[in-house]
Amino acid sequence: MIETETMIPVVSHENAEFDNSKLEAYVRELRRKFHLNNRLLLVQTLQFQLDAFNIEVARNRGYYAYPPAGLQCLVKALKDQGLEIEILDLNYELLKRVIEDETFDHTDWLTILDETLERFGPTMVGVTCIGVAAQLSKPSHPLTGVLRHLAEKNKYVLMAGGPIATDEKYGYLFEELCHFVVESEGENKINVLIDHLLDKEEKHKPTPGICFKYEGEFEQSRGAEDKVRVEGNLIDYYKYPIADYCRAGSLNPFSRMAGQDVPFASIQLNRGCRSNCRFCGVTKFMGPGVRQAPVQAVYNEIVYLVEEKGIRHFELLDDDFFGPPGLRAGVNELLGNMCKLKETYGISWSAGNGLIAGSIDDNLMQLIHDSGCIGFRIGIESGNTEILEKMRKPASVKSIKTFASKTKDYPDMFVSANYIIGLYGEETFGQMMDTYRMSCELDLDWSSYSTFQFSSKSTSRIEGLRDDDKGATECIPSKDSVSREITRKEGLLSGAEIFNIPEETVPSREQVIEIWYTFNFLSNYIYNKNLRPGGNHRKLVSWIKALQLTYPNNAYMPLFTGLGYVLCNDPEKAKEELEKTKTNIRHSEEAASRFAEFHLTGLVDDFPSEKEEVYQRLEEIGKRFPH
Repeated sequence: MIETETMIPVVSHENAEFDNSKLEAYVRELRRKFHLNNRLLLVQTLQFQLDAFNIEVARNRGYYAYPPAGLQCLVKALKDQGLEIEILDLNYELLKRVIEDETFDHTDWLTILDETLERFGPTMVGVTCIGVAAQLSKPSHPLTGVLRHLAEKNKYVLMAGGPIATDEKYGYLFEELCHFVVESEGENKINVLIDHLLDKEEKHKPTPGICFKYEGEFEQSRGAEDKVRVEGNLIDYYKYPIADYCRAGSLNPFSRMAGQDVPFASIQLNRGCRSNCRFCGVTKFMGPGVRQAPVQAVYNEIVYLVEEKGIRHFELLDDDFFGPPGLRAGVNELLGNMCKLKETYGISWSAGNGLIAGSIDDNLMQLIHDSGCIGFRIGIESGNTEILEKMRKPASVKSIKTFASKTKDYPDMFVSANYIIGLYGEETFGQMMDTYRMSCELDLDWSSYSTFQFSSKSTSRIEGLRDDDKGATECIPSKDSVSREITRKEGLLSGAEIFNIPEETVPSREQVIEIWYTFNFLSNYIYNKNLRPGGNHRKLVSWIKALQLTYPNNAYMPLFTGLGYVLCNDPEKAKEELEKTKTNIRHSEEAASRFAEFHLTGLVDDFPSEKEEVYQRLEEIGKRFPH
C-alpha cells in the first residue's frame, strides 16, 4: 500500500463549487465497461487478524461477531433506489463454517464471497471493515484481501467505506483496489453515487467525500457539507439471522458473561462524541458534536429484537452514550424504558466502548444498574495529568476518583477502566507508572490495558503524532499471534525488572509490550479486589472464564479462576482449573518461565484449599512488586 498522502498528486477544487463533471465522466466510463444491473452486494469483512487465527478460539465462540449495523444503515438509506441489495457478513459466515464443518479451511475464506457473487450476480459491490490492526499491505488483511480479490475479477464497480478505507483512500485508489472510497458516514454519499452509476434523472443533493482516481489524479465529489440525519430505526432491515450470531462468536467478555447461548444484538442511541481526544478518530470520521436518534424509535427497535428475534443481551455501540447535558433526558428515557424490559424479559446490556465517567451522577448510576447493565468500561486512558491534557481527555483525576467511589455500591456490575500506555510513541515510563498507580488506587474490577497504535495516518498527521513507521499491530499484544502468547525478546526487561526502567526513559514499542504484560498481570490478578476479603469472587470467576475462551492455552487464567473457585467454596471446579493450568504449563516453556518470574510456581505445586490461604498467598506474592 502507498504509505503517505504526500506522495499522491491532489487536485484542488476550492474555487469550483459543486463541479462534479469529472465524477460524471468517470462514471460514464464505468457504465460502458460493466453494464450495470440494479444488484448491490454489501460486504462486512473479517473482524480479526487472519494471520493470528486460532481455530480453538473460534470454536469456543471467542472471536468478535458484531452484526453489520453500519451496512443496515446503508440499506435503509437506499430504500427508495429500486435496488436489489444483499448483505454478506463474511465474518459471521466464516466463523459459522469453522464451527460447523471441521473440514473447512479458514484460509479459503474468499470462497464464501465467491459463492455469494455467483448466486446473487451483482455488478456493484461495497466493502467495509470494522477496525482490525494489521499491516494493510498484506493480502490477508480483511479489507485489502477482499478488495484485491474482487479487483482481480474486473467484473464489478467496487466501493470501499468505513474508517479504514477513509484513512487509506489514496492507497486503495492508486493501487486500483476499488473505484470509489466513500469517506466517513456513507448514507448520503452512497445515494449520490448510486444516482450517478445508474444514471438517474433526478439525483440527490451533491455531497463531498466520494473519492476516486481519474486520469491519474485523486479526485472527490463536491457538494454542501454532508451531515447525516439520525432518524428512525432498523426494524425493517434485519434480513439476516441476528439471533444466531451468539452461535458464531461474541461481542466481548461482557456478552460471554451474559451467557454464551444468550442471543445478542447491538444498539445505538448517539452518533459522534462531544470530545475530540487527540488519539481518537471518531470526531474526524463522524464530525464534531453528538446526534441523538429519536428515543422512541430506538426503544421500538429494542422491543422488536426482544419480542420478535429473541434477543436478550445488548451492546451499546455509542462512542458517547451519555452525550452533552442537552441530550441526557433521552438517555434517561431509554434506560427507564429498558428497566421494564429487564423486569419482563430479563434483558441485560453492556458498554465496552468506554463511558465518560464524569457524566455519571448518583441517579444515572442507579438507572444504569436497574436497566440491566451487567458491566461497562470507562475511558480513563492515563493517570498522568500532563498526558491527559495532551490527549484532550474530558476528565480529571479528581472526577475519575469520584466516579470510582460510586461503584462500591454496585458490586454486581463489572466495571473496568480503559488505559493506554506508550501514548504517541513519546510517553515516558514515569508517566506510564502514574497510570499503573492510578489503576491500583481506583481498585475497580478490571484494568483494560492496551498499547498505543498508530492505526490512523490521518489522525497522526492532523495531530502531529510521531509515527514510528512500523505499522499497526493488535493493541492487546497477546492477540497478535496464533498461540496468543507473548514471547520475551532478548534485551528487554520483563516481570519485576520493568520497574527498574528510569522514569525519564521513553520505552521502545517492544519494551512497552513487556510493560503491558506486567501491569496487566499485577493489576488484574495479583491485586484484584475480588480476590481479597469482601470481594465479589463469583463475578471475577465469570469474567476470567469468559476470557479463557479467547486464550485457551493461557496458564495463569485458569490458575486464578481456580483460586476464585476456592473462594466460592467450589473445590471440584477449582481442581479442574488447576489441571488446565498444569496442562498449559507442560505445553509451553514460555508459560513455565513466566510462572517462575511472577512467583506463581508455588501456587501450582501447593495449591490453596481454604479462603484464608488464598488471601495470604496472594498478599505474599504482591509484596514482591510495587503497588
